[in-house]
Amino acid sequence: MTPKILPTLAVKSTRAVQQSESYLAGKHNQLNHFASVDDLVTDEKLLSSSERNAIEHHIVNLRAAIARALWSHEIYVGRSVLDECVLGAGKAGGGNIAARVIAHLAQAGAERPGFVLYPLTSFGMKMSPIFHPSSSLQDWVAFPRAGYAVSGQKHSVKAAHARLVEMASALGIRQRIAFEDVRHFASQAGWLDRNPLMLVRLTSHTGDMYENQFVYSLKIRTAASGLLMLHALSVEKSGPVDGFHATSSVNNWETLDIRHYLIGENLRGRPMSLRRVPMNVSALELARLSDVAAMISTDELSTTRMKRLSSAVVAGLKTVEQGYFRHVNLTSKNKAQQRLYKRFVTALDWYRQSFGSRINESEAVVAIAVAFETLLTDTYQRGVAERIERRLGICLKGVPGVGGYEQAVLAIYHARSEIVHSGSLGQQANIIAAQAAFARCFCALVSRLAGWTPTPDEPIRDLLQDV
Repeated sequence: MTPKILPTLAVKSTRAVQQSESYLAGKHNQLNHFASVDDLVTDEKLLSSSERNAIEHHIVNLRAAIARALWSHEIYVGRSVLDECVLGAGKAGGGNIAARVIAHLAQAGAERPGFVLYPLTSFGMKMSPIFHPSSSLQDWVAFPRAGYAVSGQKHSVKAAHARLVEMASALGIRQRIAFEDVRHFASQAGWLDRNPLMLVRLTSHTGDMYENQFVYSLKIRTAASGLLMLHALSVEKSGPVDGFHATSSVNNWETLDIRHYLIGENLRGRPMSLRRVPMNVSALELARLSDVAAMISTDELSTTRMKRLSSAVVAGLKTVEQGYFRHVNLTSKNKAQQRLYKRFVTALDWYRQSFGSRINESEAVVAIAVAFETLLTDTYQRGVAERIERRLGICLKGVPGVGGYEQAVLAIYHARSEIVHSGSLGQQANIIAAQAAFARCFCALVSRLAGWTPTPDEPIRDLLQDV
């Protein structure tokens, strides 16, 4: 059983935190006039403008300190929820407001995991041939260490609900998910029973519509990247899955009409609270986020080779996800780390785009070339192709067939230059080998972060000791 974090979690008691706690403790009588933060900020009678501004400042200051402590442990309590918690603790009077908010959240079971359920397009799970059934081939798979599961389309709301419960249980989410709530959601989101499904485990509690969407987006992006890496690494060994033997080709009525996703928020003593949330991004970004043109075989994943590679992919993506959140979303003061993790996530975005089911070969070549350039270089300088080839060799030292990877990636980069300058692809490019090479290179590069001291100038060169 995972040890509980909240009972022992402490908010760093800085001078600013102490001042805010002291100020709000002295204002508890005035705070008791307001039922909510909305009442407080819209008041024009009970408080002077300067007094109201001061109270708002100290609530926000405490909220920020509490959020940083919670979010650092992947407990994503939204800003609006924390504002109300701080106000409630302030109304009770006394000090130690931050500690009392944490204790309140612990009592409510705020670290119980929930999920985000998101539709995919172009994704399939390998199925058994009709006359050669295999008990080990499944139409869904869970990655508990990574915190996500994926499934082929289910064709009915009842079957989709059963699969949702099954995937949630495999990821350690125990709260009851009511069928009636799922059916109500399905009446307004046609993808639930038509599209492949991706369920990502996370601990999130929100009050406002979009406040934790940056977390959902990041986790969906890394989960999709993981599926595509596993697809590329399995295809290079065993060849592509025959489309006729994949869920993506069976009664496929998947829709691109994707406007909402489903959030499950989990508090003690209640069924899972389900919320239909509009995706607050552009239509193009929505299409790219859901487009996971991969075929996954549970038979292949069970091999020793793929278990080893899967473990490396999961570890690498988790490291980048946590680093991005810490240094970019939480805006740490380490500018070198901030730039580095931005580059990693941007490289993953281009990598995913190279698999797009609605792009041509030239577009795929440009996308994978940009992914490599983003991953393996710090800034644009002359000799990019040679630098990428050399650093790829450093990353993949000792990997069987490294020469073939180098040749494929170099051909991709030259093909990209030809496309950019002439507008057409005049030579063959082994995109599959390049996509597999990227997955291996990404894992090898990220594994070096553990013993690395950040440098401000050229972190990739420094990480790889490319002197």
